[in-house]
Amino acid sequence: MTNAADMIDRIVAGVLEQLQAPAAAAPASRSPSAANRPLEIPDAVITAAVLETRGIVAGPVVFAAKAIVTPSAVDFLSRHKIGWTRSNNAASLNTASASWSAFVSRSTPAVESALDAVARQSGVRWRRELVGCHREAARGGVGALCRGECEGVIAVTGKPEALACYANRNAQVRAAAVETAEQVKRIKRTVGANLFVVDPGEQSVFALRSLLREIVSGGKPAVPADWNE
Repeated sequence: MTNAADMIDRIVAGVLEQLQAPAAAAPASRSPSAANRPLEIPDAVITAAVLETRGIVAGPVVFAAKAIVTPSAVDFLSRHKIGWTRSNNAASLNTASASWSAFVSRSTPAVESALDAVARQSGVRWRRELVGCHREAARGGVGALCRGECEGVIAVTGKPEALACYANRNAQVRAAAVETAEQVKRIKRTVGANLFVVDPGEQSVFALRSLLREIVSGGKPAVPADWNE
């Protein structure tokens, strides 16, 4: 009987240990020494509830390569300005960490739809402001960049060339008017623009969405390696 009782005690102790293990493995906060190190979350499905349960309050965080990141998780990360990436794609972290501001002086349903779509993009931090004219958009964009409120600006206007010219009077700004995703790629490669000016004109929602997504892709705007002031 004594052996049987000891065996039961060992089984119960083992079960209790397993039940307590998950709680111990999910700390509510990160120590200061680990604040700048990516926090790895191995779950196969990432939801807002998972992030809240893990006590995620700061980034960066790293998910498994094939993890399913649900829309609720993306909204949670964006709302709390938490950068994230997958374990096999370090470049995504830079994209997620970039913050953008949009100053819109010419708004159309296509513009609103395209901006909404880009704002929901994985982890991109986003701020939008409706302004009265292209000069106000230029002042807002230049001010946001100089104050460090964002890393990149998108200005939507019916006078793209005038806005870019006005913004480029500031030495900290590299503004360029763009019409296509291919042009954006070229401007990034040759100029490293941090203020992109877009004329919605007759562009469709699909065209605008592709254009804006190309603008915010690739991480924080940066000057080319061979850039000379």
